Amino acid sequence: MDNKYKLIVDYFGKERFKFEEPLKDYTALGVGGPAKLFFIAFTQAELIKIIKLCRQLKLRFFIFGTGSKIMFSDNGFDGLVIKNRTKNIHVVSVKGIVSKIGIGVEEALIEVESGVSLNKLVEFLDNNSFSAMEFKNITGTVGGNLFVNGFLQTRTKSIKVLDSDSEKEEISYLELSLKKHIILSAVFSAKSKY
Repeated sequence: MDNKYKLIVDYFGKERFKFEEPLKDYTALGVGGPAKLFFIAFTQAELIKIIKLCRQLKLRFFIFGTGSKIMFSDNGFDGLVIKNRTKNIHVVSVKGIVSKIGIGVEEALIEVESGVSLNKLVEFLDNNSFSAMEFKNITGTVGGNLFVNGFLQTRTKSIKVLDSDSEKEEISYLELSLKKHIILSAVFSAKSKY
């Protein structure tokens, strides 16, 4: 094993990696050869750390989410493939209304990590009495969709990214660049159902 890969494997532990993992098992289309090294990031801290290590070691890496909008070559990927499974969703703030019948929530700002699927976001919104209609029927994760889905971009209040210098930064969707940013999370506005 190359010394660069060994450093990353030693840092996280060998049990966290798969070697020569077939990528076809992780895509909707079921195509793709083996990744030299494969890792699943479950937390934002893990995602940031492994990206920083790859950049410091000048190691090729690729990040993806659900695999619903991607196709890997049958030749595979000669580097580290990172599956983003970050999963946190939380309410950042609420805007309420006061009326004769009581106090209620009118709108909330919800922060969603980039590895969260849009289906999970819809489930969270439904379970917490927020309107989810506009997010339904969008496949993939928040992170991947923000680069390609104009509707979703316009629903964001802010996006937290890791820039090309591996620094965390908060930007608007208008500043978002596939070449410069790795999305960590996004804040969306959600209206109450009631």
